Amino acid sequence: MGDDALVNNTTGVANTAIGASALSSNTEGTSNTATGSFALSSNIRGFENTATGVEALLRNTTGNANTGHGFFCALP
Repeated sequence: MGDDALVNNTTGVANTAIGASALSSNTEGTSNTATGSFALSSNIRGFENTATGVEALLRNTTGNANTGHGFFCALP
């Protein structure tokens, strides 16, 4: 739900994306939840991640079982 949310998903299942570009790079990742614009937007194959907030876990690409809550959470 949201412009470009899960736009590139191919084989990933059980994902939830709410917000513009949430999980937009995800292709194979499963069981991810992203709430907020650009939340988990770089995730490609990571699974069981939860990101809540604008750009939360933005740079996660293949990490698994991560939780990030808050505006720009987990940016280096």
